[in-house]
Amino acid sequence: MPNDSSDQFIVDPTADAADPTDVFDATLDPATDADANVTDLQDQAQQAVADGDYATAADYQGQAETAAAAAGDTGDLTGPDSGDLQTAATDQQTAATDQAQEATDAASGNYAAATDDASNASAAASGADASGGGLTNDGSADTEQLDESWANWDQETADQDATTADSYAAAGDTDDAQMYSDDATGEAQTAGDLGTEGTYDEAGADPVPDDTAVPDDTAVPDDTSAAVDDSAPAVDDSVPSDDDTSSAS
Repeated sequence: MPNDSSDQFIVDPTADAADPTDVFDATLDPATDADANVTDLQDQAQQAVADGDYATAADYQGQAETAAAAAGDTGDLTGPDSGDLQTAATDQQTAATDQAQEATDAASGNYAAATDDASNASAAASGADASGGGLTNDGSADTEQLDESWANWDQETADQDATTADSYAAAGDTDDAQMYSDDATGEAQTAGDLGTEGTYDEAGADPVPDDTAVPDDTAVPDDTSAAVDDSAPAVDDSVPSDDDTSSAS
């Protein structure tokens, strides 16, 4: 009687199934496997750049460089290296820090400092993209700088008008004093609105009037046309004489 071999090809249901990736990895040439790993890491680095995350990109690119060096073949490395990407990540963080400081300075009414903060943020954002090769700089810091610069100009004008109002009030010219006081109040309000809109989380929310012009922060409002004459008119305290009385009659 022939041997019964009908069960020799039956798989033991309790045995673990082979992992297809184990079989695939076993058939790969080590050099090919290393190249594939480097390519995959660089793809992830470039995706992080596209996502605007330079810190993650630097990490993946660093891993790719390490893997390529271990394989003895760095010729396939492309794009910014990990050092450039780390520089971009640092600049990106600096830009965020400067914009946060800008919001703090604007909230305190220090629009001159806020303007400088926004300018620094713009430079850092541009530097990040120059090093990292991405397109993370949306120009918001430039808009913030312009808004804060206008806010600073309006606040300086408001301060000058307030001083002029005080001068008129001291001279007893209540009408002009009130006019300049009202101007100062309105200009201070405009400065506050622009300062708020120029902060990093508000920039570009609404159009800013006359954004095509750049205020001259060195200019001083010209109030010479309305100079206050603090000299009081001379009072004639002389008592009319009898001769003056008789001549008048």
